[in-house]
Amino acid sequence: MVDIKPFRALRYTKISPEKMGDVTSPPYDVFNDELQDLFYEKHPNNIVRLIQGKKESSESNDEPRVTRAIDFLKQWKKEGVLTLDEKPCVFPYRQTFLLPDGKKLERNSFFTTVKLEEYGKGKIFPHEQTFPKPKGFLLDLWGKAGAHLGPIFSFYDDGEDFAINSLSASISKTNLLADFEEDGVRHELWFCDDENVIDLIKSSLSEKDIFIADGHHRYETSLNLRELEDEEKNVESDYTLMCLANLKDPGMIILPTHRMIREINSAVPDFLNSISELYNIIEEPDPGENAGSLVSEKLKKISTDHNSSVFCFSDGKGTLRYLIRKTNQEEKADDPLKTLDVSLLQSEIIDDGLKASHDDGNMSFTPDPEEALSFARTDEFNAVLLLNPTPIDSVCEIAKKGGKMPHKSTYFYPKLRTGLVIHPFSSPATD
Repeated sequence: MVDIKPFRALRYTKISPEKMGDVTSPPYDVFNDELQDLFYEKHPNNIVRLIQGKKESSESNDEPRVTRAIDFLKQWKKEGVLTLDEKPCVFPYRQTFLLPDGKKLERNSFFTTVKLEEYGKGKIFPHEQTFPKPKGFLLDLWGKAGAHLGPIFSFYDDGEDFAINSLSASISKTNLLADFEEDGVRHELWFCDDENVIDLIKSSLSEKDIFIADGHHRYETSLNLRELEDEEKNVESDYTLMCLANLKDPGMIILPTHRMIREINSAVPDFLNSISELYNIIEEPDPGENAGSLVSEKLKKISTDHNSSVFCFSDGKGTLRYLIRKTNQEEKADDPLKTLDVSLLQSEIIDDGLKASHDDGNMSFTPDPEEALSFARTDEFNAVLLLNPTPIDSVCEIAKKGGKMPHKSTYFYPKLRTGLVIHPFSSPATD
């Protein structure tokens, strides 16, 4: 049973709705040095100082910047920059955005807290493999802050969507908390403390399955923190901060994660020859700049026409190769994880064909096909591979079976905004 609970959020209560973009930020795990500098400069109280503070060149570990983050948290609470809501609420959230092809969409969701469950023992399902290092940083930071500083984005399947419909009816100008636009995404946030609406949400989702979209590290960190806090019998740490959306929402979009590879260990002719038993290869001239969306559309069409996986390979030398897998229906029915596009791309194309490393230093990712193709034409990358997005139904199917997809299998867009609401569960955040 999924247990949803309204919570008293720690929030920026002195910032007007249209200025909330100044103090909030993207998730902690998308920051590079340039982006970090940008959000440091936006506002002296920007959430980046808590979730991804700067590390000095003389510092050998994360302990000093975690200490600075906790000092900022305490100072901001003392100054009233961050204050604790008087009443428990859930928070309707709307994002309006454009896709790379120019199509305008809207995604409706809401922030709440959800009772933690161990994977495989309840109705909350992961879909992606995680790595230990980020969890170590989060465990230290969140544990010392006494707060879930960033939300986990998850989704459920409800054709009627009683939760969002009831929340939409509660929205008015009087409960607006944020309304700003950044990087082509409009973010709107409201609060709802109506007990009748909250009860309807709780009952309508209690028997639904919840699938983690973004934030596996955050969820697993919350599990680890619960074990530590259980020693203090802290009921609030049994819950974590989530943003929930319906997978049937028209704005519930997964973009592809195109691969850009710096070094390959196979000559292109040898690579193409090595995959010829598994793939038919169509060669076409590179259409040049501003044709990324055309290539993406062609990938979709070829996949539909052939009922098969298809990838577009570019080495930036003026020719695109569409790699169309020779379909094996028995294999397809056997294990959906093995025949997922990203799995085939990783095992058959990148590992066996190009013999390329998966190290972060050798591979970059982008959901933008135009950006991927433009990088292929530079000296920075030797190979670029474009693919179709992972279907959301496949995410659910594999997650329910306990499967874990390869790293960067999905790119849910747009990303949630961090800092709109914080879930405090112990001192100093609750002081």
